[in-house]
Amino acid sequence: MTTTWTLPNAVDQYAETGGETAHISWINFSGLSSLDGRSTRTSKDLIHIAVDERHDLTNKTYFLKLTNFNFSRLPQTLSGIEVRISMNRGGRITDETVQLCINNNLIGDNQASLEMSPIKLYGSDTSKWNTQLTMNDIQNPAFGVVIRFQSHPRWPHKSSPLIDAVELRIH
Repeated sequence: MTTTWTLPNAVDQYAETGGETAHISWINFSGLSSLDGRSTRTSKDLIHIAVDERHDLTNKTYFLKLTNFNFSRLPQTLSGIEVRISMNRGGRITDETVQLCINNNLIGDNQASLEMSPIKLYGSDTSKWNTQLTMNDIQNPAFGVVIRFQSHPRWPHKSSPLIDAVELRIH
């Protein structure tokens, strides 16, 4: 049994260590809004952050932590986890972090890559991302995925990514 692609119910945005001293809340951001009842889209560009603009040519976004997925039809045992990200990458925006999380801790393999397709799949029906997660962990509202984007390291720029959807599917 496999779940349908499921959207998060909680989104948190925060800065890298050393980049900002305060948590960045989504006040005046409006969060994610529904397009067609299945996918979501950010209501404005994500903000870039660099520890030092003069020395960090690869601009990076804040981290986005997406949690509290309400999965239906969960399998009895966990065999794999997939993440699907649909977005406008502005021609030169790559992944910096695509990693599972639970209880505010990053876990497993970082699946980030330099490939720039508008729709990317991470994980598979047989990949647990090098974790020991159980079905109880998957049902924990603190389980989710942390994502972060950067300008392509070979072609630095300041374009902002627009995320259409971040969805998880459990096998």
